[in-house]
Amino acid sequence: MHFHFLIEDPSGKELIEKIMEKIVKDNPQTTYYCKGYRGIGGFTKKNTVKETKDGKLLNDLTTVLRGLNKSLQGITAAIIIVLDNDDRDTETFRSQLENVAMQNRITMDHVFCIAVEEMEAWLLGDESAVIAAYPRARIGVLHSYEQDSICGTWEKLAEAVYPGGLTRLNKDCSSYMEIGTQKCEWARNIGEYMDLDNNCSPSFNYFMNEIRKRLCA
Repeated sequence: MHFHFLIEDPSGKELIEKIMEKIVKDNPQTTYYCKGYRGIGGFTKKNTVKETKDGKLLNDLTTVLRGLNKSLQGITAAIIIVLDNDDRDTETFRSQLENVAMQNRITMDHVFCIAVEEMEAWLLGDESAVIAAYPRARIGVLHSYEQDSICGTWEKLAEAVYPGGLTRLNKDCSSYMEIGTQKCEWARNIGEYMDLDNNCSPSFNYFMNEIRKRLCA
């Protein structure tokens, strides 16, 4: 089985790679490829070159799905698109994504996995992994998080694990790129300890169920 991942951002790519490393250990015939983007972007209107050449996932989605629909034919493969919900209604967003696939006649096995609110929710869903990676994490902050809530999820994780909390992080990291580097570090470090069978995040468990279904097919 081959999994081809399209992932919203570099930190998401780091986490998916950690997850897949664990899966491949138990399923050595499984292969995967992870493509990370520079953000979510937005749905295109006319799919022009100007709209699609900015490295954002939604902008590129139509073109990339069409290409993969051709290139992956003839092999047992699935396209897994992983992106954040942010403040969108999840089911409406999923319908919009499925509509893109339908309009472009995508026949390859594919699934849209939406992290609610953000990918950091999947990290916060495994408190033991957070503490294993960051033994000085603020337990009170971790306990105050309502799983898969719209609350500023990455900020909540920063408050829990970054020395000095979110205030210190904002002083130390003056650009989104620097914050992105921290997010990648959290994904890599916490992902190392994650238990794929025990996570409190419903959106993470949806993702894992979609992976498992295809491994068992």
